[in-house]
Amino acid sequence: MAPSPTRRAMGVDVARAVALIGMVAVHVFPEEHVDGAMSWPFAVFAGRASALFAVLAGVSIAFVEKRSRGQLHGRTLAADRAALVVRGLLILLIGLLLGHLETPIETIIPYFGILFILAVPFYGHSSRFLLIAAPIFAILGPVLRHLLNGNIPEQQPDPEADYTLVTAARQPVLFIIDMLVTGFYPAILWMAYLCVGMVIGRQVLTSRKVALKLVGWGAGLAISTWALSKILLGPAGGMQRLIEATPSLSTEEIAEQLAYGPESIFIPNTTWWWMAVVSPYSDTPLNILHNLGAAVAAIGVILLLTRSGSKVFSPFAAVGTMTLTLYSAHCIVIMLEVLDEERPVVSLWVQIISFMLFAMVWRSAIGKGPLEGIISDASEWIRNRVRTPRKRRPRDSSATEPPTPGTINLKAPLQRRDGTP
Repeated sequence: MAPSPTRRAMGVDVARAVALIGMVAVHVFPEEHVDGAMSWPFAVFAGRASALFAVLAGVSIAFVEKRSRGQLHGRTLAADRAALVVRGLLILLIGLLLGHLETPIETIIPYFGILFILAVPFYGHSSRFLLIAAPIFAILGPVLRHLLNGNIPEQQPDPEADYTLVTAARQPVLFIIDMLVTGFYPAILWMAYLCVGMVIGRQVLTSRKVALKLVGWGAGLAISTWALSKILLGPAGGMQRLIEATPSLSTEEIAEQLAYGPESIFIPNTTWWWMAVVSPYSDTPLNILHNLGAAVAAIGVILLLTRSGSKVFSPFAAVGTMTLTLYSAHCIVIMLEVLDEERPVVSLWVQIISFMLFAMVWRSAIGKGPLEGIISDASEWIRNRVRTPRKRRPRDSSATEPPTPGTINLKAPLQRRDGTP
């Protein structure tokens, strides 16, 4: 049987489960009800659940750093980075395979594979370095995305479709640009989440003081960015600037994008005032920082709730240990349409309960999730190959070096005086 998780691991795993459940809820619930009111899953989880997932990916990378016990140099550092590349490539492969399912959801998995690869040069750097890098990604990434909006030719038959192994191989340049900047979950922007997650993972997560700091700093960032957006779009006149610069959209349509996010991949780029928007999936600087704050606060709250290590959280912790497998299963369920789309509450609970039952049985019997086990074994294999140098066979000096004059070569065959053996 797999060992029970530590309190630290339980809190992080429960947070992963919450992120997964949040993304599933956004997929199965409509954005708004029949009466036009925004649905609560969309209001709570849209954009924030996936951001929480990304921050926790950074936490998991920091856990790998801790395993190296501070020996992050030389072969150990190279081995860990090589393992990170393998992990990213395998996650990318899984994401591209999920793209073949042609589900109505935008699969986040291939972008996560790119994130792990981008994290390689940041692995092992100081927390100060990561905390400086995070806001740079959060600010300059959206600026680059804003500039590229409309300047990248669309070569895919359906630009909003998920990439597959075939489409990625056919147009590798466009694929890389989309994964990094112009796609649904642009990795350059989302590196802000990963960098902060790596810093969080280095902390003593069983500490109540650390958890409270995460709640305070996260909530402060989320609230302040939201308030700043309201000020910029309200008293500062930003809303009027949006209306004047975007005549193709009515005032009602602009207000709808401010509430529900862009209708397609991008928000309009008719004016830089769009960068003041905080709406789901808008990928503006304030939106990235708002989601980051919400994710950090959520991690802090969950760490506080799970400090006791109560068994009531065990089903969620089990789900959190195999989120890649269960997310993939969710994509398959959506593709097969085996659950009634008109009954989102039933669909959500059926998936949550099924995930919990599967995760608990699999974890108690085998351990790591199916996909997680494959990725872990592959990355561990490459880590050991790089960390342990190949031993060279000793050279037989007698076969290549002549004996020194005046010495007897004991390995040479005895010869008679006439030279015959």
